[in-house]
Amino acid sequence: MLKYIDRKRQVIKSIYTGIGKTGVIYPTSFLVAITQGMITLGIIFYLKEYFNATPPQVGFITALWALSYIIGCLFFRPLSDKILPRYILISSSFIKFVLITLLRYTGNLKVVFFLYSLYGFIIAFFWPPLVGWLSQDTEGKMLGRIMSRYNFSWSLGIIISPFLAGQLSQINISLPLLYGSLLYLLSSILLILAATTLPRIKEDRDTNINTVSPKIEDHSTPMRFPAWFGIFTTYTVIGIILNIFPLFAMENLKLDKGTVGIIIQMRAISSTVGFIILGRLTFWHFRFSQMVTGQIILAIMVFLLSIITNPIIIAFLVFVIGLCMALSYSNSVFHGISGSVNRAKRMAIHESLISSGLILGSSAGGVIYHTLSMKTLFLLCSGFVLFGALIQWIIYLLFVSKRSTGI
Repeated sequence: MLKYIDRKRQVIKSIYTGIGKTGVIYPTSFLVAITQGMITLGIIFYLKEYFNATPPQVGFITALWALSYIIGCLFFRPLSDKILPRYILISSSFIKFVLITLLRYTGNLKVVFFLYSLYGFIIAFFWPPLVGWLSQDTEGKMLGRIMSRYNFSWSLGIIISPFLAGQLSQINISLPLLYGSLLYLLSSILLILAATTLPRIKEDRDTNINTVSPKIEDHSTPMRFPAWFGIFTTYTVIGIILNIFPLFAMENLKLDKGTVGIIIQMRAISSTVGFIILGRLTFWHFRFSQMVTGQIILAIMVFLLSIITNPIIIAFLVFVIGLCMALSYSNSVFHGISGSVNRAKRMAIHESLISSGLILGSSAGGVIYHTLSMKTLFLLCSGFVLFGALIQWIIYLLFVSKRSTGI
């Protein structure tokens, strides 16, 4: 009996001591993605019902969030380079808990704008350091597999979050914010426990500063340039789908919050499927044709949204858009960090381009929808994506044949 208990202890100890950074990063990504997605949709319902906000105001607050995120990624990221990633992640999660809690208790729309922009700024100290830590010292197929599992982790959280936001908002308009703040607190607590109790995490000394040593040769691929332009145009569409379409669906299509949440959920489900498939395949690595094909399909789906009013067909179109998003995202991440000696910096660029797309989609989308129509907005967006595909071709022809590692 004692020998059996001892063996069990040894097994538990081996599992416990064997948990490394991936065992912390994947579940944390899942938990934070649920929280962030739930707040992203929940804040739209909250602003519309609690403050009677107009579409331009909703678009503006989302754009302000994204702009703050870009500023954090590009200009303040070096502050975190010398700090161990686990400490950055703990601090970011806890501060987000505080900001969303304060946002819930203010009745002033200007204060909401201020707190939500600070919230975007603090998120910049979560995702880029996390991916830089995760992808440290990996290349090729191993990099593809690691990033696929990471993408699956956070996108699985994104699948759940729209449904939760829709259902909770129908019970009480502030519940997504309440539960979101509590989940941020939970993620902070879990990270603290991991950082103080797991041996491999306690001993981990990886920081992003050691990736910029002049002794390490950079082997970046110029394929990152068309991939980066593709992620920008793709997330312009996503900005409209996430932040403007819910208003249109409730005001014009007369859909309830739960149904809107399910439609948005289709994008998350399909992107997760896309991440799983792309993580198992390598044919798309360093191939340009799949990039531009994805953009053309995306443009077609957005065009069809301008003429379709059936919720089931809309859900299908959003599902396909999610697949296109997975392709653009995977291209940007893989080709952005492949061969790079400073991956947190590359992820900061990637995240900034995502936020720039969200800014354009949310702010311009809100104004166009409010002053013209949703049909006009979708038509303009479809044309913009096609124009982006043309720019990708030009970038490919001019720069991909030339080795460039300056960024």
